[in-house]
Amino acid sequence: MSPLRGERLSIGALAVLSWALLACTGHDSASRARAKPAVPAPEAEPPTPAAEVEPAGFGPPGRYAVDIRRTLSGKQHRNVAHEDTRASFVLNLNADGQANACRGIRTRSSYNGPDVRHNAYAAEQQGYRGRWELAGEWLHIELNTDDTRCARELLLENGAPQRWLLRCRKLETSEHSRYAEPLLACALDNSEEHKYRESRGFFVPEVIAGDWLLLAPGDGLRVDWHDKLAGVVTKASKLTLKAAESRVEDDTWTKPE
Repeated sequence: MSPLRGERLSIGALAVLSWALLACTGHDSASRARAKPAVPAPEAEPPTPAAEVEPAGFGPPGRYAVDIRRTLSGKQHRNVAHEDTRASFVLNLNADGQANACRGIRTRSSYNGPDVRHNAYAAEQQGYRGRWELAGEWLHIELNTDDTRCARELLLENGAPQRWLLRCRKLETSEHSRYAEPLLACALDNSEEHKYRESRGFFVPEVIAGDWLLLAPGDGLRVDWHDKLAGVVTKASKLTLKAAESRVEDDTWTKPE
């Protein structure tokens, strides 16, 4: 099985922090200022109610990232399958509406038995630049390939990465029990444009319905993901989500375990 093809993988609503602007008034001329006290500026408008304000560090603009470590093992008839994948995704949303990202993934796989021996290695890195905008509860991000963001690396036949159109929302802790802080959960809206499964290894199943790219603000999220193969069936994934031990960087996917 090609290590970067096929399989499901696995996304959140955000709100924007809004603050009232302070009103200000002009000053009288210097001579009039000496004649009578300056008129005080009117009081600032009350701030947005706390219920409408996002927690500090969450909501665009911001930095979001994930480090995913996935394994698959098991038997199919008399053959033994194993796969070891590490992927990282770093997303920056700037205050001016600009966005950029870098994704990278490496996979080692084997499928061996009495009549078959197959071992493979694949690696890929791609950079992106584009824009983001909010529409209701959804954050829409258009990411176009840009090799100046991080150097392109392809070890895959006929690999030609395409743009990513992400539709993201804030994933509340009340929606699942795997992580104690809000996450950014993103769906890929243009997978049909891709010439191969670019999303493989990045989109996580079974946290909520469907497969989502899950990102945490700041240093990022770590996902430990194990699939067990039994015959032709892949059993339910074992997933652990926790804060990244160190900052997830563009090249985290290249690091040893």
